[in-house]
Amino acid sequence: MNREQLSDAIGRLDDEMIASVGSARRRTPWWQAAVAVAACLCLVAGGLAVWPHLRGGDIPPIAGAPTDGDVSTAPDSMETDEPHNAIASVKETLAAPRYPVMAPRPAEYVQPAWDDWRDGIAAQRQQIEGQTDGMTDFYRRTMATFLAGDKGENRVYSPLSAYMALSMLAEVSEGDSRQQILRLLGQSSLSALRTKNSALWNGVYLDDGAVLSRLANSLWLAEGQRWQYDTNTAARLAQHYYASVFKGQMGDPTYDAALQEWINQQTDNLLAEQASDLQFDSNTALALASTVCFKAKWVSEFNPAATRDGVFHAAAGDVACRYMKKGGGGFGFFGDKFTAIHEGLGDGGYEMFFFLPNKGVSVDELLGDSQVLEVLEQFDNSSLAKFLHITATIPQFDVASDRNLTEGLQALGVTDVFDPQKGNFGGILSPQTEPVFVSKVDHAVRVAIDEEGVTAAAYTVEMLDGMGAAMDVLDFVLDRPFLFAITGPGNTVLFMGVVEQP
Repeated sequence: MNREQLSDAIGRLDDEMIASVGSARRRTPWWQAAVAVAACLCLVAGGLAVWPHLRGGDIPPIAGAPTDGDVSTAPDSMETDEPHNAIASVKETLAAPRYPVMAPRPAEYVQPAWDDWRDGIAAQRQQIEGQTDGMTDFYRRTMATFLAGDKGENRVYSPLSAYMALSMLAEVSEGDSRQQILRLLGQSSLSALRTKNSALWNGVYLDDGAVLSRLANSLWLAEGQRWQYDTNTAARLAQHYYASVFKGQMGDPTYDAALQEWINQQTDNLLAEQASDLQFDSNTALALASTVCFKAKWVSEFNPAATRDGVFHAAAGDVACRYMKKGGGGFGFFGDKFTAIHEGLGDGGYEMFFFLPNKGVSVDELLGDSQVLEVLEQFDNSSLAKFLHITATIPQFDVASDRNLTEGLQALGVTDVFDPQKGNFGGILSPQTEPVFVSKVDHAVRVAIDEEGVTAAAYTVEMLDGMGAAMDVLDFVLDRPFLFAITGPGNTVLFMGVVEQP
């Protein structure tokens, strides 16, 4: 494939598009992180890494492999505000997505401007009804596997980030390697998987000045003649997954810095500490990365004046924390093993759920619980729901985890991609002339909450008003290890976590 063909396949490549990667981080959001969440799943050394398996000695260059000039389609540089401008130093940027630009939220709730704005946003998002149909089993199996851990350890996981990263891994693999991934993702073919991912991306993405919910993906290729890549696959990743595609020298610290900078741009620096450890090896064949960044204010704010010092009863002993408090009408959920509540985020179908295990029930017993999934996937029509007056006491927290998902994925049936003798990456390596395998699946997530919320939101008043004297009361106090989840439109599960101590 020549330069012109690749340019056509990948699509609109111009200075404005390349600059958009840098501008995504330069925006000044209005929030102060009422809920700030970021996740990253990488296929790199120290991330989700695809490495060649070397059996000794140097392997000579592959005959017929493309030269640098064969695949270069993007400008040599782009503008960012990064001090080291690492991405600009990457020799070739083959694709960079143009995220949808959304109209800012009107400053005041005035008709018909408000309805016109909401209708425009809804049309632009191209949401598909039932976008998460068939994902219950993926949620259940991965939730029970990836959130299991020792007591005392905070554990956070993004089902959406994992789903996107594994989808891209399916695109670059073939044969049994691909089929194992498709079975875990609950899809019968790549065509069905692309449709699902497109629906998820469009359904979850929002950047309207009140909510930032952004999914980003990238593919990192090695320059030189050792590896020959199928540029059609790279084009599909750019088209169906909003993937940026880069090419540089594996093992070069400058290329490492570009990967770290890209992750920091896409996650608003929330995972800067974790990203600083990501590095390519000189033998890396290719790398994939997937991120999710979410920021929003509470629909109904917590009053900072009501925040008090308190004690959290962790497994390792009591710890001091700051508790946010508020009261109002809402739905409580009563399962066999838990009580739960939810809080609205922004104005676009985003919710945060808190699950408190019943006395004598371990928080790990809720992982994969069918009633937990019922609340998350159909909370507005759940048989476990009851409307009542809720007095909520919720600890402030800022929790992070950096976990290797390799063993978990193997336990879930994705094994061949980790085996040098079985890994089939013919979807991107054309041809695959050496054994290649995934060396590590690193999943970093961070979630932080505080009292910040919308202070002028008439559309939320009904949720708080109208409590009658006869209404039942739920005193919901999260003072011991608990489970939380953040969902988006269509009840897509963006993040889940276990807080053992805030």
